[in-house]
Amino acid sequence: MIIKFILEAFLLAIVFDLVFAEPRPLFHPTVWIGTLIGFLDRHAAGQFKRLYGVLMALFCIGMAAIAGYFIPYLLYQVSPLLALLVTAYLLKSTFSLSFLWQISGDIYGDLKAGKLDAARAKLPALVGRDVSKLDEGQMASCVIESLGESFVDGIFSPLFYFVIFGLPGAMAYRAINTLDSMVGYKDEKHIKVGWASARIDDVANFIPARLAVLIMALISGHLIRSLKTSMRDGRNAPSINSGYPMAAFAGALGLRLEKLGYYVLGEGLKPCGADDIPKAIWLNRLLTATLVIVIIAALWLTPLPLL
Repeated sequence: MIIKFILEAFLLAIVFDLVFAEPRPLFHPTVWIGTLIGFLDRHAAGQFKRLYGVLMALFCIGMAAIAGYFIPYLLYQVSPLLALLVTAYLLKSTFSLSFLWQISGDIYGDLKAGKLDAARAKLPALVGRDVSKLDEGQMASCVIESLGESFVDGIFSPLFYFVIFGLPGAMAYRAINTLDSMVGYKDEKHIKVGWASARIDDVANFIPARLAVLIMALISGHLIRSLKTSMRDGRNAPSINSGYPMAAFAGALGLRLEKLGYYVLGEGLKPCGADDIPKAIWLNRLLTATLVIVIIAALWLTPLPLL
């Protein structure tokens, strides 16, 4: 019965994403988590900021995990169907498929139509860098990098923790990733408050990022080139995790990706252009479909999740 419920919730969450993409901000659980983080960040103590940051991170992660456990449990006592729908909705909020593919496709369309300003206006949905002076190839690189990186923190990692720990694991991971994206910076304001959030995110993504490299290499059909590029260039990015899957993605596609002034992934490979974006979207979709099949098998054939 539990396996059936978990499988149904997982499949329904995929359907929710494919049909509805992202919920409106008012109804998005990740936005709720972000609101809590923002409130706590604004009220960071004047002293003991590192300790405050540790407690803030643990509190937000704990609240997300507790909600992921007790909400379905309590609703199940009232209505199994309602519990299933809410579980699927909460799980869907921890990963994003359709939005990533849609915005990447929209930017591709703008680039092909020569609408560079329109493409620049959409890029902040994918990357946090300054895009005001990027040319077509550099914008294409942004999109393809995001498709590689987002396969880990937007798809693989939350579902990895869902398979092991159920909805509490996926919700906890989303809180971890949101903490890192909001306060895990090295600026003067967050160097202490965000220290714990950044370190926890590093730990949470360490295994998923490296498993994702293997999946990319195996599924892409370019095993050696993908692995070689990942091992050679993965450490070029400042993150201990994101560089490896992005480099593996670059190697799988045979492309050179670059963040100007920061890093190059796929040195010696073909510089990317707008026409490479559809191939990158296709590879991301193929990787996602493979992951979904593996998760179904894991949930059906093993005693997972643990919670």
